[in-house]
Amino acid sequence: MLKRTRVLLLLFTVFLLFSCQFQEKVEAVASVAQQQQSSDTSGTSLLNNWNFRSNIKNDQANAPFEWWIWEAAKYGVSEGSVETYGVKDGYAYIKVANPGTDTWHIQFNQWVKLKQKQYYLISFKAKADEPRKINVKVLMNHDPWVSYFAETVELGKEWNTYTFYFKHPDKADETVNFCFELGKDKATTIYIADVVLKPVDESEVPEEFREEEPETVEYEFDEEEPDNLVNNGDFAYKIVNDQGSMPTEWWIWEAGKYGISPAKVESFGVEDGVGFVKLENTGFETWHVQFNQWVKLRKGNSYVISFKAKATEPRKIWVKLVQTGAPYGVYFSQEVDLTTEWQTFIFEHTHPNDADPVVTLSFELGKDKPTTVYFDDISISPKK
Repeated sequence: MLKRTRVLLLLFTVFLLFSCQFQEKVEAVASVAQQQQSSDTSGTSLLNNWNFRSNIKNDQANAPFEWWIWEAAKYGVSEGSVETYGVKDGYAYIKVANPGTDTWHIQFNQWVKLKQKQYYLISFKAKADEPRKINVKVLMNHDPWVSYFAETVELGKEWNTYTFYFKHPDKADETVNFCFELGKDKATTIYIADVVLKPVDESEVPEEFREEEPETVEYEFDEEEPDNLVNNGDFAYKIVNDQGSMPTEWWIWEAGKYGISPAKVESFGVEDGVGFVKLENTGFETWHVQFNQWVKLRKGNSYVISFKAKATEPRKIWVKLVQTGAPYGVYFSQEVDLTTEWQTFIFEHTHPNDADPVVTLSFELGKDKPTTVYFDDISISPKK
């Protein structure tokens, strides 16, 4: 009986020791998880790949809401260019080959959606192989590129954390460009990590960042509008076709690139001062192929829209003035019948008082016959 009691006591002791060790391991794991969770305070960043755990996509046209790089040298603006870029150990690096002649000649960008009248925290870590300045901005993603927030920071060779607050203005765009400007200063390698952009309550904002009165941002226009608001309406030079960087020049949108329909363009270009778009497949909606350009219009002003057009086979096209982003409201729309001979089409439009001042001039070429459409002398002129 005594022997049996000793065996039971031994087994019970072993069970207690195992239970204590198991409980300690569970508590240790829980403690580590809590530490990781509490330290990951920047996980609410509105920016994609804010902690650089994946590669830089660098595809402005198809993925503007991911990180992409803009270089002035690609557009003949200056020699601003990047030698290499990438991601390593949770940070991004960008090696500047030539900084160009202005700060915006090299940009590290991402589009993001913000709310009007909302305060935001901006925080990031950065350093450079050689001390230099960079700019961080929140600005329009289209002409006239108005900045809603802009700060210059001085980078050293060691990591520093930079923190700012700003209030998104009451008349600001919802979709904006979050931008690091890396041009003008020294050609060196810049490192960026933990880029946080997140909404905060006004009570969390330090006094020096608070605004006494809500800021109103208005679009800036020249005192007098030019006679023609359309760029390259006479097709004196090539069709740029770069929606991401130069939406105020001619560009083509095809539904086939986004899996919406098989709509696509076979070729496009300029010949003898005439623009042409050769259609391979027109999809099943008018908007499945578009020949577009962003233009600036003044609210309440009246305009004359004029253009020449023809096609190798008779067909319809649609000319529109629409919002540059969702919900793509239409301010003007007109269907026209093209023949194999040149025709001049003239319309009038008064821009509504509640309309966007930057709109898309869009020639919709979808749905009808896949043929070649020709354009010339496209203009939008203030009505005299």
